[in-house]
Amino acid sequence: MALIDEEFMTEVGLGEMPAAEKQAFMEQATEELEVRVGQQISAGLTPEQMQEFNQIEDSAEVANWLDQNVPGFREEVLQVFRQFKQELMQNRQQILA
Repeated sequence: MALIDEEFMTEVGLGEMPAAEKQAFMEQATEELEVRVGQQISAGLTPEQMQEFNQIEDSAEVANWLDQNVPGFREEVLQVFRQFKQELMQNRQQILA
């Protein structure tokens, strides 16, 4: 998954945020992005697949499982990331206020 980092914050116009606030925002944004990606991917899974997926603990196994069970998941992740990034850019003024 793409990282919410200093470069990302600059790209969306939030680079000027105070350091402590920026760190908290990046953590919150990462969590939100993970939730959105999870929702997008899980929408196409059966209950059995969800149960199987939830039992995987190793990140390499997760990627392998997704490759096998969710064709095009990488594109879905990029799509969610792009949409999230666009939302932040559109709401930059409200976030900084």
